[in-house]
Amino acid sequence: MNTNFNKPVDIIFAMKDDSTRIGISTVDGAYILTSEDRVSWNMTQPVLKGESVNFMVASPTGRLFASTLSDGMFLSDDGKNWKRSSRGLTVNKVWSVEQDAHDEATVYAGTQYGHMFRSHNSGNSWEEVTGLYEAPHRNEWGIDWGFGTTGLTVHTIKSDPNRKGRLYLIAAGNGAYRSDDSGNTWESLRKGIVESCPVSFKDEGSGKDKKTAADLRKEHLQSVHVCAHKLALSPSKKDVVYQQNHCGVYSTKNAGDKWDDISPTNETRHGFGITVTRGSNDTIFTIPAYQTGCNMKHNSCIQGQLSVMRSKDEGNTWEQLTSGLPNNVHNCVLRDSVTSDDLKNPGVYFGTTTGEVYASTDDGNTWTAIAKNLGRIQGVSYLRN
Repeated sequence: MNTNFNKPVDIIFAMKDDSTRIGISTVDGAYILTSEDRVSWNMTQPVLKGESVNFMVASPTGRLFASTLSDGMFLSDDGKNWKRSSRGLTVNKVWSVEQDAHDEATVYAGTQYGHMFRSHNSGNSWEEVTGLYEAPHRNEWGIDWGFGTTGLTVHTIKSDPNRKGRLYLIAAGNGAYRSDDSGNTWESLRKGIVESCPVSFKDEGSGKDKKTAADLRKEHLQSVHVCAHKLALSPSKKDVVYQQNHCGVYSTKNAGDKWDDISPTNETRHGFGITVTRGSNDTIFTIPAYQTGCNMKHNSCIQGQLSVMRSKDEGNTWEQLTSGLPNNVHNCVLRDSVTSDDLKNPGVYFGTTTGEVYASTDDGNTWTAIAKNLGRIQGVSYLRN
């Protein structure tokens, strides 16, 4: 692959049907990578400079939305000129943005403090989805990770293309939820996860104050097992959803009613991002957050060889992929920084906290850097034409 690393170009939206746009959201603005063949790539001039951009999506009309961690929502109709569009938002720290799969005018946003907002006019104004206040375990949403960067937030929203009105979300520290009525009511999706999280402890204390390993494990799991990091909907199978959790990788065949542990080995089961590509069987890609010499106690990092985990049989077996990836890194790949396109031979893309973007167009067998020297990458998204 060839990338114009040092030659930003003006944004051009008159692209071929088989062209590809990848949105790169960073701590200091955003970029769009464009390619007609996924071999040679061009990178646009930076937009939203000075904004901590977390994620971008594209609507069927071509409008782009960007969530920021400082000034709410922004939108653009040409990718070059952006305007702030936060009327109705009561929280400016917006983590997630999702285009409704059935209504091009409806967009969702998830924010800090566990709020969710909705727009019915393509992002021009917003209203809160108040049904989330009645979600199960809502009174437990006070959790805030002292060692993390997210804290209490709705950081993932997914609109199900196979069922109108069905939404999935993740409330950080409280797991995944599903609504089948466009957000009016919500159901907690926990079954099958707490039972399989591999956490072990030794007894502590003595006498009547002694806590057994089982007690300690239960306390830990009450906070950790519900810390879902990302969801990915199967691109070809109805009601099949995949989850990268604090404890591992899980799948469900019944829209989240019950989850099965499909994790790779214990050393590579913890991570943040996940993406799934279409095929006769879903192919799953994750990037472990604990690799090589990192301290695994609340220190999610990759130190040494950067690698990707792949399962071509829906989680039954896994392979570790390293071809083309560096072996001397110290970084992380965040929850929104892994994605894939929907072309005939799907491409997979991810970005790192040290500012590199990697791509593979051969099912993950080999990887190439298509962008370098950017700021901390917080989101990588496929912007459909």
